[in-house]
Amino acid sequence: MVGKPSKLKKNKPLLGNHQKCWIWGRNAVRETLFAGFWPMYELHLSDHLKSEEIEQLEQQAARSTIPVFISTDKELTQKCRASDHQGMIAKMAPFPYTSIELFNQQEITSPLFLILDRIQDPFNFGAIIRSAEIMGADGIFSGTHEQCEVTSLVCRTSAGAVNHVPLVQATDLVSLCRDWKQNGINIVGTAMQASEKLNDYNFQQPTAVIVGNEGTGISPELQAECTHLVRIPQQGKTESLNVAVSASILLYEASRQRNFS
Repeated sequence: MVGKPSKLKKNKPLLGNHQKCWIWGRNAVRETLFAGFWPMYELHLSDHLKSEEIEQLEQQAARSTIPVFISTDKELTQKCRASDHQGMIAKMAPFPYTSIELFNQQEITSPLFLILDRIQDPFNFGAIIRSAEIMGADGIFSGTHEQCEVTSLVCRTSAGAVNHVPLVQATDLVSLCRDWKQNGINIVGTAMQASEKLNDYNFQQPTAVIVGNEGTGISPELQAECTHLVRIPQQGKTESLNVAVSASILLYEASRQRNFS
């Protein structure tokens, strides 16, 4: 379809304002389109893309009645205010977080959950989501206070992984941890001075791992709910690891024990 996109009805909310409602980049747009999880209002493709790829994307979009528009690279850049779109941009609805009620309907034998305590940097948030999806986390739980939302930047940094792992917002992470403990799920946090090493913990048990804020770490209230505190062994002189790196190490160890032990 070539032409001017029609204006969205007022009852259709956007991911952000006109500039911030777009996701772009090949991986982010393709993963979101084919997953069919996050409502997409419009798909805009560059006329420089191969005709075979345009046809494939048009066919997929047609299955969800998403209008497709063919534009120049310059026009795509003007819409999303970024030149690294790789010939694909999409106008999005707000991200559809999974409700805690819907998530609780799933039957997970030995869960591996990830709790995010006030992660504020979208690059960190997206990288954590990407690692969690790759390493087999069953769900990511974040609070609603001082927590980065799923934005275009988060989607792009996650390479579209936001579409493949449940993301749940919880108003009270402390109460959530208490409920999980009553149901036999261990709560594991990290502390540099912890006596238990990361690889000493048995991740084959039902587990929820907490990673904390970039500046202040895990809040005292959540740390008090931990059944285990572990430390990531370090050899260098740098004081601490980036939170996205820490989350990746924790999730890798969990995946290693669960899949390769």
